[in-house]
Formats: sequence, structure tokens, C-alpha cells
Amino acid sequence: MNQNNTQLRNAGTNQIGMRQYNERLILSLIREQGALTKAEIAKATNLTPQTATIIINRLEEQELLIAGKKRQGGRGQPSTPYSLNAEGALSLGIKIGRSSLEVLLIGFTGEIRSRLSYNYPFPDPTVIFPQIKRSLEHLLGSLSTEQQSKVIGIGVAAPYSLNSWKEELPSSSEARKAWATINILDELAKVSKLPASLTNDATAACIAELTFGNQHNWNSFLYFYVGTFIGGGLVLNGQIYAGHNTNAGAMASIPLERNKQLINEASINHLVKQLEKNNLSTSFLEGASEINPEAWSMFAQWADAAAEALAYTITSGCAFIDPQGVVIDGRMPAKATDYLVAAIKTACQKANWEGLYMPEIISGNIGFEARALGGALLPIYSNFAPDSEAFLKATS
Repeated sequence: MNQNNTQLRNAGTNQIGMRQYNERLILSLIREQGALTKAEIAKATNLTPQTATIIINRLEEQELLIAGKKRQGGRGQPSTPYSLNAEGALSLGIKIGRSSLEVLLIGFTGEIRSRLSYNYPFPDPTVIFPQIKRSLEHLLGSLSTEQQSKVIGIGVAAPYSLNSWKEELPSSSEARKAWATINILDELAKVSKLPASLTNDATAACIAELTFGNQHNWNSFLYFYVGTFIGGGLVLNGQIYAGHNTNAGAMASIPLERNKQLINEASINHLVKQLEKNNLSTSFLEGASEINPEAWSMFAQWADAAAEALAYTITSGCAFIDPQGVVIDGRMPAKATDYLVAAIKTACQKANWEGLYMPEIISGNIGFEARALGGALLPIYSNFAPDSEAFLKATS
């Protein structure tokens, strides 16, 4: 939530929904800034101390907030800081990717409680949804009855066009055709009664970055997630910007020279093909700690070439958006992401920036789980954010 958003700050003055809005405002404030005292919360939200106290006490009774140790110092009585209760609510995230499925459970503060993942050449819907059913049963079955009652929903992160780009990722024609007609939420309703919402997988990764990354607290930035296919998102005024067709930030489709798109030059899929062709392990792209020197050398070659295309894209994007910065994250270890970022910076130095401002380019710090984590955040924002539709507007 952007605390500088005047519309949100004033929304609590409306009589309808004022109580719920103020509760959500306080929860979002603490999520952003960490533990705060009642006096600090009242000052930041423009609520009276009495009103803030009543709301905080109610949220503590609901087990959404927990009181910390009293702080000494300053004038008056010691003050008590309040923080989010990690056990206050639980949420499930599902990432249906082009090469892997991930199902995870997070707590109210966003920490990943448990995670299941499965790899495949291409997602076959006849296999995917039964696997999702088994995964949900496993994760929920590991919870106590009380914990199960606190699971508020499921957020699904998946590409909007699983049936597209068949030249880039050949697969079973039957499976590809099936995705053209499948409604993911309808299929999910057959295996779970929990409320569910759906977003693009790269948008989900951007939501996770905006919530748990964004180390410089930028209000506007370009976001790239380097997965099997590259994707991304656009953040403006502290919110995901959806665009007229909810397709803003479609990084994969950005046109390059020679009638190519960014997807053709900066997707991990191409690196995987090169590694497999040379009988080299791709395990480091799935989280393995060891990286074969030959595999790393091939990664560096791929990254140097991808960086040229990404530098062109970033330069073009800055002409339209003029962002504060650029975040690069992906399905790769931090060492690989950092290398790619360094290569992009080098490539950007060679670009023509006349009339433009070169933004800071940094590595994201979420990595592998960004898409599933962003999906799991959807129910939390839907239930507890001041603007419950803030991110869902970018996912319809």
C-alpha cells in the first residue's frame, strides 16, 4: 500500500466500510513498516489515539496482531509495539509454469511454511490438476484443525497463453489445444472448495517483489522475471499497472530487431536447450547449489547475449515510463542473477541514452519462489488490504 496515496488515506472518512478500511489500513501499515506502537499507528493513519487503540485491540483479539515487549525510553509510560501475527491467516499459492508446477503455503507475514514442486517437459492439464489436488490435500492435511480454519484462499499464477509460442516450446498438440479452452479457476473449483483467484505468473512475481523486495522503495519500476519464457510487470505509483487489456508489462512480446521479440533472446528455455545439447546438467536452474564450470561458461555466454536484448528493451521502456529503477529476477540462483544484471549494465552503457535518464538496475532477491509467492499473496491482499482490488485489477 502506498501511504502517500491521498485517495486511500481519505477513504477511511466514508461511513460505509470505515471500520473495515481502518483495520486494513493498520494491517498494511505494519506489513510495510514493521512493529509499531499505538501512538505511531495513530500518527501515521491520522486516526485519533482512542480510535487506533480500539482497532488495534480488536485486531489483537482476532489474532491478526501480536503485542511485543514494551519499549523503554522517552517520556511517559513504556509503549508496546504491535506486529503481524504469522499465525493469523494462511494462504496457498499455485504456480502453473511451462516447465514446472509449484504449490506452497504461506503465513500471514509471507513466510513460506511448506512447498512442493514438480518438473515436466510441458504442462499436461490431465496431469496438472490431479497433481494440484494431491498437493493441496498434503499441505492442508499437515495442518491442525485450527490452522485449517485460517486458510483464507488460493492464488494461482499461470501464463495467460499456455497454448502459445509452440515454436519456442514444442509439446503435445493435444495438451496445447486443451489449454486454449480450459478455465483454470473452474478446474480448480473441482479439486478445492477454497475461494481462488488467478493472475499471470510474471505479474505474480512482480507482486512478490513489490511486497517483499523493492529494497529501494521505488514507486515506479520495470520488472523482469527470467523464467522458461521471460516475463515481467510494470509498477506505477506503488501499484501494479494493468493497462487497458490487463496486458501492460508484457515483456516477452516486446519487439526487437529482425522481427524477433524479447522472448526469443532472453528466455531460459534457450539456455536449457544448449545445456542439454551438450549433455550438461541444468540442475542449477532448479535450485541445486553446485554449478558445473562448463555449464556456468555456457550460462555466461547466454547471459551476455540476453543482456544486449534486455538493454535495448530497458532503454526503450525508459523513453515511455521514465522509471526510478529496473529489477531483474528469475528462475536461477542469486549468483546467476547478479551476473546477468552486471552484463545488462555493461550493455546499457553502450546504448544511446541521449534525452533519457539511465535508471539503476538491480537484482531481485526472491528468485525461484517469486511466482508462487505472488499467487499466495492474492488472497491476503483481497482479505486484508485497504484496496482489496489493488492487485486483482491487474489480474482479471
